[in-house]
Amino acid sequence: MKPEDYLIQTHQHCQQLFQALQSRIAQQRWVEAQQACHDFCAEQDSHFADEEQVLYPLYEQQNGQQQGPTEVMRYEHEQLRDLMEALYQAVQQRDVAVCAPLAGVLQRQLRLHHSKEESILYPFCLLGTADLLALRWPGVSAGG
Repeated sequence: MKPEDYLIQTHQHCQQLFQALQSRIAQQRWVEAQQACHDFCAEQDSHFADEEQVLYPLYEQQNGQQQGPTEVMRYEHEQLRDLMEALYQAVQQRDVAVCAPLAGVLQRQLRLHHSKEESILYPFCLLGTADLLALRWPGVSAGG
């Protein structure tokens, strides 16, 4: 599996977690929605951190750009984290009137963000073993 395929699979996994969350919200199964929201937010935030700490610096190093696409992606991560926090709070309050539309906004923004990363950043990052280890890529060991 190529590194960009692994990163895309991580996006897909986050989307699956998010869909489970949306389902729990729609059914107003609040205890399960709270756990689903926690699981989604933790996984998505971990993915953001991997990108910010490993992938984006690698892209910047390879392309000699500190500005540009990675700057936009970091800004979007901040916006997405704000939306995730707002959704988390709404789920905690069991407020379906806020949860459903907020989840819709978050879903659209995540899809746009993931699409940009997958088409702009991922194909241009040539990852070595140390980078793959930092991203916790399966099948890679410190021995090579």
